[in-house]
Amino acid sequence: MPAERDAIDGLRADWAALRPDLDTEPIEVLGRILRAARVLQQAADAWLESSGITRSEFDVLSQLRRAGRGLRPGDLTAGIVGSPAATTKRIHKLVAAGLVLRAPDPADGRAALVELTPAGVELVDEVLPRQVEAERRLASVLDADQRAQLASLLRTALLAWEAPA
Repeated sequence: MPAERDAIDGLRADWAALRPDLDTEPIEVLGRILRAARVLQQAADAWLESSGITRSEFDVLSQLRRAGRGLRPGDLTAGIVGSPAATTKRIHKLVAAGLVLRAPDPADGRAALVELTPAGVELVDEVLPRQVEAERRLASVLDADQRAQLASLLRTALLAWEAPA
């Protein structure tokens, strides 16, 4: 075990004392991934606060910007982390902020398309370089080889976890 201990090491030690019969090894990875995700989400929300949006809302805007066209809400949900209800809530907030529009889908009048407004395009183009630089600073705690290894391991895990059952 490394010389430095983190909260997950403490958590596992607590469980080992309380339930020595229970193998808590999966917490080594999954607990750290969940804690890291929370820390990164909080950092991203803090960086974006001055722009008036959250990381989750920025993800919607970014997906629309990359697509270069309107997308159905279901397509947005498939491309980001969250539920259909969370996507709907984000879209409503972004419409109210004047960053996206909802319009009828010309291919299917029962459906809607979500499109970036010029203000939405401008916001993504302004914020993205700052976001990437902030993420670069966070990732710099690992050297290039460690970042590549971690990225590869996470890709492997996500491909398995997100695969259809």
